Amino acid sequence: MSILLRGLDVFVDIATGALFVLGAIAMFVMVVTRYGFSWSDPSVEILVRYCMIWGTFVGIAAAVRFGVNIRFTLLEHLCNDAGRRIIQTIAHVITLLLALGLTVSGFTLADETLMFDERMPTALRWPIWPFHVAIFAGGFLLSIQIIRSIVMLWQNNPEAPQASADSGGV
Repeated sequence: MSILLRGLDVFVDIATGALFVLGAIAMFVMVVTRYGFSWSDPSVEILVRYCMIWGTFVGIAAAVRFGVNIRFTLLEHLCNDAGRRIIQTIAHVITLLLALGLTVSGFTLADETLMFDERMPTALRWPIWPFHVAIFAGGFLLSIQIIRSIVMLWQNNPEAPQASADSGGV
């Protein structure tokens, strides 16, 4: 199971980085061609949107793994270890409910837009369903990471996600 989770971590890290780098390179090329050559391919703008949306939804799972997701850190610092675990667990459970909601709504939206073959209202007519699949994928990956964080929190694991200034956390 540990190997599978490490593989998931590597996939999330590589996918997030690759999506943002691809989006940045595509945007750079679009700016150079638009202002340097007075020509721009409009599909690049859509590609950048896809990259940024996918990068955000996939990358949210990495934030949980590193402990830099939204939490109640002030309350955590005021409590002892048991209180800190309870507060973190409550925050994780709330986040898990939101992640499961994202997963279900992303699947539903993707299914509907795929079934009705909805397209962007532009000349390129790109499909809309990949945006909604990003919501599903992000919610699913976030759900896995939240469950993993809760398990690590209650196992007294020293590798449990904690935000600290040394690790670049908040």
